[in-house]
Amino acid sequence: MKTEVMNLLVGELIRLVAIPSVSGEEGEILSYLENRLDQMGVLPLKQRVEGGWYNLIVNHRDGNKLLITAHVDTVPPTNGLPPRPEVSEEAVWGLGACDDKAGVAIILALISHFHDKLEGLPVTFALLVDEEEGGKGSEALVREISPPWGIVLEPTDLRVCHCEAGSIEIELITKGKMAHGSEVERGENAIDKAIGVIEKLKGLSFLGARHPMIGESLMNVLRISGGDGSLRIPIACNILIDLRILPGQDVEEAAKEVSFLLENEGVAYRFTDVSPPHELSEEEWIVQAINEAYKRVVGDMAPLGGMKSWTDAAHLMEGGVRPVVFGPGSLYLCHTPMERVAIQELWLAYKILQVFLEGLIRGGAPS
Repeated sequence: MKTEVMNLLVGELIRLVAIPSVSGEEGEILSYLENRLDQMGVLPLKQRVEGGWYNLIVNHRDGNKLLITAHVDTVPPTNGLPPRPEVSEEAVWGLGACDDKAGVAIILALISHFHDKLEGLPVTFALLVDEEEGGKGSEALVREISPPWGIVLEPTDLRVCHCEAGSIEIELITKGKMAHGSEVERGENAIDKAIGVIEKLKGLSFLGARHPMIGESLMNVLRISGGDGSLRIPIACNILIDLRILPGQDVEEAAKEVSFLLENEGVAYRFTDVSPPHELSEEEWIVQAINEAYKRVVGDMAPLGGMKSWTDAAHLMEGGVRPVVFGPGSLYLCHTPMERVAIQELWLAYKILQVFLEGLIRGGAPS
């Protein structure tokens, strides 16, 4: 039975990875998923999302206790990623294999397994668009659907992540003074100014703090561009920076500190994203229930952890859903040519959730 289910999961994942689905271009994969659900005899609700696409919702009823989500979109491909999925005895490789088509494959397998019991399963399944960009899919979801508990399928190395970092993303532009590139003394280099601003941002008071499940509050320069390579002093430099905000830190206060620093430097800037962190107690029912299912399948207690990246769990939390993040694969491999998910982890994640849902049918969940 294990081999049969594993082969089904791997086959589904290969088909999903083979379908390009960069954020904003999810049409083909949504059509495929509608056909797959139709083959199962399942009619999904199509929830419209800003931008023209839609989420696919399965088995939603008022009174459902749990929401399980995965996102169907990916980041754009980068050099080195295989154009099609590759499979070894241990793993499936390719863009989206881990983030987050493994989660989509698991949801399809769960719907198939519980097909004849869906009416007694108080669970809403949601396949979401736009997670890698603005999170419009989950934003739309919780305006209409918000059970008390949630599981967001994302790569966590099978850790039950009951907390998630927030983020501040800033785009800023430094200005210089143009001159011939050999007349360094007569110009003002915008790239040099940008480097100086980056160094000052590293001294923000909230950076360097530490959370036991997530690690440090850190800064990442996502993009820096300026000059054209010609022998002249660059007149402008554009920078995109991401700042990690930990549970317990005030994201609005952090944003004010960033604004104060940049305004003192005379730098033009705009916040492209400000998302608060969140954290559930380890004693929450959802954490304990997944832990129990993990123990039944694996034999040990589930490792707990924290998600370092923004996920759809942030919008779920804002919408009144208490979510954990859980799934196969390693976050650090995602968005890179090394992206892959171990087949054994894929099966274990599915099996843990299957056992968890069987317990939900038997015993229910608190409100």
